[in-house]
Amino acid sequence: MKNVIPLIVAVVLGFVAVYVVNRTISKQNETSEKFVDVVAASRTLAANETLTEAFIHPRSVPLSSLPKQHIKWESRNMVVGQKVLHAIPKSDYVLLSDVGMTRSIGNVIGDGEWGTLVTFSDSSLVKMLQPGDEIVIVGAFDITQTVKRDKDVDAAPEVIRKRVTSVVFPRVRILDITSTGGVLLSLPPQQAIALTAIQMNAELYPLLRKTNDTKALNRKDGGIFEDSAIARMIDGLTAIDIPSVPTEVKE
Repeated sequence: MKNVIPLIVAVVLGFVAVYVVNRTISKQNETSEKFVDVVAASRTLAANETLTEAFIHPRSVPLSSLPKQHIKWESRNMVVGQKVLHAIPKSDYVLLSDVGMTRSIGNVIGDGEWGTLVTFSDSSLVKMLQPGDEIVIVGAFDITQTVKRDKDVDAAPEVIRKRVTSVVFPRVRILDITSTGGVLLSLPPQQAIALTAIQMNAELYPLLRKTNDTKALNRKDGGIFEDSAIARMIDGLTAIDIPSVPTEVKE
């Protein structure tokens, strides 16, 4: 009997240990980083060689380590049939900057998506961007609102017009940039139609995002900025007078 009790205790402790290990592994799996399959060379590629399906294969990469101009494996059709601009070692990434888009530009559009060309009101940042960069699209536009200015329920409402700024798309990836500063995007049909209509009624501006950043992807996270907020920014501030001689120092 004395030998049986330690044996039972050992078995119970063994089950507990297995349970704890399994829970630990499960938690590690839950918190482990996500991986993405990108296009890589299945053999060494020579400069000016035309890519075929046989010359590429998927390579699994951690989300935080994705190269800037990577091509997702699901979008490999955009580079199949293109020529590589320089030699690419076996198993190395095939990037957007590695291929010359010698085929129709339509081949870079994602499956089931439509290509949309966006022209921004300020092209200063566009000149610094490259295909593969991810941007936020912000829109500034006029809206009308019907408001009650009087407590009298019979009083006629007043229609006011005001200028607001908000996020239109929190993250989109640039496929190409035209010589005139237009930015080519690939979007689902409904979003492409919406963006076409929005840019006819609003001033659009690009903001640069960190590539593969998964934060702030909800369009509403950016809030809305009204021009009236500019006036509120100066509430309580002391007015500054510039002297006749700006460099003069009063003792």
